[in-house]
Amino acid sequence: MNHWNIESNARPSGAESADVTPTPPRSPASPFTTPQEPRLNEAALTAMARARQTFFAGLGRVAPHALAPPRHPVFAGGPVWPALRQAWRVIHRPDTTLVCSDGLSDPFDPFDPDNPFGAAGARAVTPGLGLEVYAEARGRFDDVANSWLFDLVHQVSQNAAMHGRFLPLLREHGVMSLQMALSGLPEGWLSVGGLATVLVGVPAADVPSRFATPHGPVSVVALTLVPAARRRALEAEEGGFAGQVRAVAERLGRVPGGHVNDVPQAQWSHA
Repeated sequence: MNHWNIESNARPSGAESADVTPTPPRSPASPFTTPQEPRLNEAALTAMARARQTFFAGLGRVAPHALAPPRHPVFAGGPVWPALRQAWRVIHRPDTTLVCSDGLSDPFDPFDPDNPFGAAGARAVTPGLGLEVYAEARGRFDDVANSWLFDLVHQVSQNAAMHGRFLPLLREHGVMSLQMALSGLPEGWLSVGGLATVLVGVPAADVPSRFATPHGPVSVVALTLVPAARRRALEAEEGGFAGQVRAVAERLGRVPGGHVNDVPQAQWSHA
């Protein structure tokens, strides 16, 4: 898993500076090592899970089994999701495949002192980090779990969990760009250094930007790749690539399916 390489994009109007340095990783105590078990609010967890599944079902045909790590990353020093549960859902739409995180919006452990949304402490029930992230791609994949599409969503969602304040950061900047190593992408989508450019927050006409839950709204954030040639062309314009990010995202948002990743790959199945 890569740590974020958040690029310094154009600043919001009226802002004097843009601090996009990730905050230190949250390190809440594990509920498996405390005397207060059970600590998690199972009723709230169930309600949030149902709200997410209702949202997913409205997007297309949801694969019956979620993608999940064979060994929980928290036991290997990995990022801690709000309720420790982490998974990703595969959704088949008429001409596309969509992968979305499933758990970033779980309610926080009510005893978690680092709960960034729960000023009331253990009395607060909030929708976790307040978001889920997804990427949509043309066609079908023979093995989604080993595709660049899943790698993209997996990396960003894990780093969002580690950062802890991703949604406020996105709200501040409107849209962000990241660079990361992705396995399986054709060369035309990678920089000379082998990194892919990702826009975070491109508007999608046919995917709601949020959904309601019993514990507050959850934002749904798209991840869209930028071809290497397109990035080079933008870098040659006034303000460079960073100065064009918001305008590019807005243009893509006005195009039907503009958020969709149209990356041809030999291993895709278009059946």
